[in-house]
Amino acid sequence: MKGWLSRCPACAGPLAIAEFVCEECGTMVRGRFTPAPWMRLQPDQWEFVLRFLKARGNLREMERELGISYPTVRSRLEQILRAMGLEEGTEDVWEPERPAEILRAVETGELSVDEAVRELEQLSKRRETHA
Repeated sequence: MKGWLSRCPACAGPLAIAEFVCEECGTMVRGRFTPAPWMRLQPDQWEFVLRFLKARGNLREMERELGISYPTVRSRLEQILRAMGLEEGTEDVWEPERPAEILRAVETGELSVDEAVRELEQLSKRRETHA
């Protein structure tokens, strides 16, 4: 699913699907369609989902395959759940040790700076709700 365009290249707003075309007969269906939740994922998140499915949902296997820590694997999965709007019931608790874990993951290359910023922003929101 590389190259899926989910955000406007001009303003970064969410894109809506306006047309479907049959590749066989050329029939067009026009309207305003809401993208499926998995279409909200960034290419790196989609790659993670594919690996997760290949590992049959085994987080320890993902840890070994990706060469990253278990908390980082879990964190990436939680990011994907949030991106897909499936976060209900996931942890929404302030974890005071988490910022240090995120920074260590950046130092070791387990997380990119952009991923770390997203994580820290989410943590900040959680902290505000629990303050």
